Amino acid sequence: MRDYKQLLATFIEVVTFLLAAFGGFLKNIAPPDQVGASFPVGILSFLTLIVLMIVSALGRQSSAKTAGRIWIVAGAILFLIAVPSAFAYRHLASNFTYPQTIDLAKRKISASDDYLTADARQFKLANPNATPEELAHNFPEGAVWTREGINHSESMLLLAYVCLVLSIAAAIFCLLEANMRTDGNTSEASRSDPNPAAAPRAS
Repeated sequence: MRDYKQLLATFIEVVTFLLAAFGGFLKNIAPPDQVGASFPVGILSFLTLIVLMIVSALGRQSSAKTAGRIWIVAGAILFLIAVPSAFAYRHLASNFTYPQTIDLAKRKISASDDYLTADARQFKLANPNATPEELAHNFPEGAVWTREGINHSESMLLLAYVCLVLSIAAAIFCLLEANMRTDGNTSEASRSDPNPAAAPRAS
């Protein structure tokens, strides 16, 4: 019987290391959670764990010599997805959070002008250059943007963050699988031909 606890513990260690790497960068750029719970980071940990387990399972079942190339291509495609996801998430975080002078986790979520309340819309018309900070300063909390607008911003930020983290994680796991297969093929070739430079002499 397989030791599922040990296997799961290994996967969790990998995911924990990934999320904590580079000073916990992926955790630090999580969208602000105004309800006070760590939902984004928590759910992403589980989703990343599932992605790792899927990649590992597919890697174990694949035994073709071209499998290494397939993992490299998959990793490259996911990398190409991660790059625009990073810029998209940064754009959304810049437009739908305030103030910009503090860390992202400590900011509050705003919405576009389409979701301004009636009073806030009048203020915006009189002050076209008013920033979200100024709007929030001149109105009570919850009186600047509609609840629908805040929910829309939260959903957009969370979706972009999920896409970014999962694409980065999946790209890393695929490329790790490719490197492991390359090392394995090299070791196998060395065992089968310990002295490939030496050719048999003709008698």
